[in-house]
Amino acid sequence: MPDWLAHVLFAYILCKVLGVKFEKFRGENIAIGMVGSLIPDVVKIGLIFDLFDIDIWDFIAPLHTPAGSLLVAGLMSLLFYDLTAYLLLVLGFITHYMLDFLMGHVSGGMPLLFPFSWEEYQLGLIQVDNYFITLVLMILAVIVYAATKNRVSDPS
Repeated sequence: MPDWLAHVLFAYILCKVLGVKFEKFRGENIAIGMVGSLIPDVVKIGLIFDLFDIDIWDFIAPLHTPAGSLLVAGLMSLLFYDLTAYLLLVLGFITHYMLDFLMGHVSGGMPLLFPFSWEEYQLGLIQVDNYFITLVLMILAVIVYAATKNRVSDPS
């Protein structure tokens, strides 16, 4: 099951691998990409409202769509006032949808084409109770960290 740890690790791995070639994916920018990987799960704020018997799920459900995530990433990037931050946040949430697309959702999948369609899509390759992908991503993250730890960027 791609949980928050899996989403963050996948974004970390991707940013580190891209950082070998592109400078925008290095340093503190990796953290921005990792934060972006959690953007679609901003809908979890609905759990707080559930404690008070307030049903807001119909209102916030579109936030767990690519269109909603673009909106949240745009609002978050205003804090940085930088296009690179926006692109890193977008890269982060794309990694989120990549992992979620592999899952077999009990609810039927993700509405990837919202606002044009509420049809839900999924591949069903990973079951919800399977934490194997998280373990694999943890091992890969350690390997990527060790491989890129002593790499010094060439100033030329």
